[in-house]
Amino acid sequence: MFAPLDMHGEKRAELHRAARLSLLHDRVVKRFDMVDHCADAVETAAAAFVEATHRPVIFVAPFRSDRKPQTTAGWTLGL
Repeated sequence: MFAPLDMHGEKRAELHRAARLSLLHDRVVKRFDMVDHCADAVETAAAAFVEATHRPVIFVAPFRSDRKPQTTAGWTLGL
């Protein structure tokens, strides 16, 4: 009976979907960049933690009653 008022509704809907998909794509890329940056920070912190916890340990020898240090093989004086 009546002709539709808007003959380009499908084109407009397709453009709208394309624009929304483009915006969503940009948001996902930004999020991946943020996740990648955070992962790099975690790797750096983990490397620093491993470095700090795997340093050689220095044991201080206990003193004998005559106030001279008693050392055992592998011990250092902590100097």
